[in-house]
Amino acid sequence: DFVNRIATTPAETVLDEQILDYQIKVDGTMASAWTPYKFFVNGNFSHCGVNSFQLVKMAEGWKIVYIIDTRRKENCN
Repeated sequence: DFVNRIATTPAETVLDEQILDYQIKVDGTMASAWTPYKFFVNGNFSHCGVNSFQLVKMAEGWKIVYIIDTRRKENCN
């Protein structure tokens, strides 16, 4: 469980997600953000992948309604 892993990570652990690029697509009140990344733990490479955010524009502004990602240790150039 993602939330439990983050909650139980020791405070001295340094988590560094580096966003490499982004692509945003918008159609009216719906948007998608595609963000390739590399992830490091305490300065050491852990994995790479892509985050995908789905957003909806509400009266009060854009809201993230869904997040999914991929993770791999190879082909991270």
